[in-house]
Amino acid sequence: MPGGEKVDFDKRLENQIEKDIQHLRRLGYAQELYRTIGGFSNFAITFSVISILSGLMTLYGYGLSLVGPFSIWTWAIVGLFQLMVALALGDIASIYPLAGGVYKWTGRLGNPHVGWFCGCFSLLGWLACTAGIQFGMGIFLTAYLGFELSPLNILLITAVIIAAHSIINVYGIRLVAKITDFSVGVHIIGAAVLVGLLLIFGRNNPLEYILHVGNVPQGMIIFNFIQALLMSAWTLTAFDASTNVSEESINPSKVVPWGMVVAVLCSWVLGSLLLLSLNLSLPGLAETLDSGFPAALYVIRTALGTTIYKFITIFILLAQFTAGLSSQTVSIRIIYSFSRDKGLPFSNLWKNVSPKYSTPVYSVLLISGATLLLCIFAPSLQMITSLSTIGLYFAYAITMAVAISERRKIQVNHGPFHLGRFRLPIQVISFLWTIFITFIMVVPPIGKGGKVFLLATVFITVYYFVAMRKQLGAEFKYTLE
Repeated sequence: MPGGEKVDFDKRLENQIEKDIQHLRRLGYAQELYRTIGGFSNFAITFSVISILSGLMTLYGYGLSLVGPFSIWTWAIVGLFQLMVALALGDIASIYPLAGGVYKWTGRLGNPHVGWFCGCFSLLGWLACTAGIQFGMGIFLTAYLGFELSPLNILLITAVIIAAHSIINVYGIRLVAKITDFSVGVHIIGAAVLVGLLLIFGRNNPLEYILHVGNVPQGMIIFNFIQALLMSAWTLTAFDASTNVSEESINPSKVVPWGMVVAVLCSWVLGSLLLLSLNLSLPGLAETLDSGFPAALYVIRTALGTTIYKFITIFILLAQFTAGLSSQTVSIRIIYSFSRDKGLPFSNLWKNVSPKYSTPVYSVLLISGATLLLCIFAPSLQMITSLSTIGLYFAYAITMAVAISERRKIQVNHGPFHLGRFRLPIQVISFLWTIFITFIMVVPPIGKGGKVFLLATVFITVYYFVAMRKQLGAEFKYTLE
């Protein structure tokens, strides 16, 4: 870039950052975090959290065990509805570019009491999401290194992964942004290479094999298919990651909504190709499920051989690592946003931002400790992912309910990204979809995380009446500007 053009670009960038700081000030907050994330990096964080090479590869065997290769159709359904949710959330994100995402939006559109509850469920979902990604990587890395897949080995390796994520997050958002930018290439190249190799060298089955449901009794197909939705619902969620780094993004009213929508769309397309290639390369349903090895890794190793399997798995592990890092980053920002409003116990500690790294270091320690405890005490990966899905989808459902009731406020104050006349139908579809997923994930026997979610809800409600009810009424004064 010639010198004159670079000066002009730097000046425009400086002016935009100043506008963003002024907008944040009008919303009631000072700029404390380092505003350095551009449009691509914002997209990269969400794309990395969704991480088809993490989520789909981790729960691929779960879907197979329920409805065989037919589980690919859960991805088609979930992808369509999640795109609607991303559009609906983007419509609000363009008005409120604030760390905390749905917590801030519902508090300002509705009231601070609803906002606090919504934020608690979102935080619960993000904690479980982070733990699920880290625990899933722990399983894959244990298998890759040739260790016995014992609970102790998996937990020790998971603890090392959590520590690595925490160290990177302490050093700040610039390092996180560079790693997540890199992860986009890892995901795209890794997925493209894997899909190509499987379709060319590993194909064992005809295309119609994706209609095969295994040995599921005729009367159980619908029930099992609904259970299998967890594979896709957990993977293709958490796209509000973009919103939680709004205060570190440049021109967030534009880049945050588009970051969410494009990340969902790209993940939907790439995930479809990945599932198709795995199903067409499946050596045998019973053989794969009885192998005692993660199903996706077993398919790759059997179809392509040990050498290529080890090479491809490096991409998968890198994708899982960056997904866990991005998810932890978002969880930290939610803690910071809550604490800034005195919404958590010991808020003054968690909101403290390091002057050296411009990051909330104590929030990093809180998140890393909480996710490690969840990995220790959770009975299974499916329980963690189910809890994550319930928390995030219920927070989305609350947000959609508030958005529908306050749609005129959104219409009058819409940002540069808006849905116009399609706002209400997209909001209604999104609300019904998120309520449906929440319901099926809570109700036994599908809802493996349902009991934990209900216990958490009781705890949140008690804490609200004991400590938060009066404070929310007295201190939280939101205005729409």
